[in-house]
Amino acid sequence: MIIPTAHFGEVEIDEAKILTFEDGLPGLEEDTRFAILSNEESQPISWLQSLDHPEIALPVIDPFLLCPDYAFDVSDEDIEKLELKDIHDAFVLSVLVIPKNVRDMTINLSAPVVINVRNGKGRQIILDDKKYKVRVPVAQLLEQSGKGGDGLCSS
Repeated sequence: MIIPTAHFGEVEIDEAKILTFEDGLPGLEEDTRFAILSNEESQPISWLQSLDHPEIALPVIDPFLLCPDYAFDVSDEDIEKLELKDIHDAFVLSVLVIPKNVRDMTINLSAPVVINVRNGKGRQIILDDKKYKVRVPVAQLLEQSGKGGDGLCSS
């Protein structure tokens, strides 16, 4: 399937890999179909590309690359909506904010995107506790990662 995108031109994706966000994403409730796009140049950053609005592509990353101790609870309601039967079927991404000065990039750890890899259902979960922040500086995480920076990801 060929999809139009504002940032990457026309891209071919496997229809079986289309992700469905029943409720959309916070602020993007009308966008319910997405695909994860990636290329070698932007790794480990990928893009959560809306199939409903070609101009919407959110930069995302596996949060465990930056925060190995990242952990949160998923509510029974979210587990039910995702139809998660096994926690190993959950793939977690975090949304990045990438300003002009890349050094000021932040990661949102308070609202993980959880995807059931078995059925392609996704949800962005707003965490109830205040353990994690919305805008955690990625540069600070990278600088501290090799210096015993345990707990940097949480407040």
